[in-house]
Amino acid sequence: MVKIVTGDGSDIPEAAVKKYDITILKHPLYFGDEEVTSISPDQFYKRVKEGKMPRTTLLPTGLLVNTYKKLETDAILSIHLSSKMSGTYNSALTAAEMVKDNVRVEVFDTGLTTLGEGMIVLESAIEAFAGKDIESVKGKAEEVRSKVKMVLAINDLNFLHRSGRLGKGKALLGAVLKIIPMVTFVDAEVVPFGRVRTTSQAISKIKNEIRKDLAVSKAERLKVLLGYTTDDKICRELEETIREEFTVSELYILQLNSVVGVYVGPGAWGISYYPIED
Repeated sequence: MVKIVTGDGSDIPEAAVKKYDITILKHPLYFGDEEVTSISPDQFYKRVKEGKMPRTTLLPTGLLVNTYKKLETDAILSIHLSSKMSGTYNSALTAAEMVKDNVRVEVFDTGLTTLGEGMIVLESAIEAFAGKDIESVKGKAEEVRSKVKMVLAINDLNFLHRSGRLGKGKALLGAVLKIIPMVTFVDAEVVPFGRVRTTSQAISKIKNEIRKDLAVSKAERLKVLLGYTTDDKICRELEETIREEFTVSELYILQLNSVVGVYVGPGAWGISYYPIED
């Protein structure tokens, strides 16, 4: 059976990780010179709120090599965040080349991160769990990448700006107080999705986008991932309003991993959704 490997920049429901046997590798995480890779998200966000600045690094090639070799399979799909945001994709390519005599590893660039990347990993893992071959599993990843949409609401864009990953989203910097900056991904880069003043406006904007995407795709159902860093209240509200209007096949709410929190900070929340055609 094809095995799925990804990094913890990919946010996936824990139940799905266990059910579909997804291997998740942790990016090294630091506060200053102190490595804190193993701390919980709650502990991580508490320290960030106290003013401590985190940083992370790409997945080491050696860790990827060891992981590929240990998995008992003849084919692996290694799925990673946008190569425009991280060097992990290139590390995975190097590792795949180093183990090619032991196992076939296909490395996949999602062009996304967090919840969008997570949706691609989840759907690929379901395909692999069904016993499909590596070409079919990779084909599913490509299909989902072409259709999934992700939107993040980030209270403090300086976290993303300091990392050099804000891209065209820099246009949102310097917004007046009480503005909620929202970003999405286009061509694997962060771009502005808009500015709103209230949570209700943010939810309305997301719902409008869903309506447009469903109309274009002719899809009738949605699979949804909702994520938050420190407060799930908005995600619960968003879940309720999405279920009221749209046909939802599956919806999960999860806390975003610490490595994602390095770039979005406390108070952030977001959504990824995948239109499903019957």
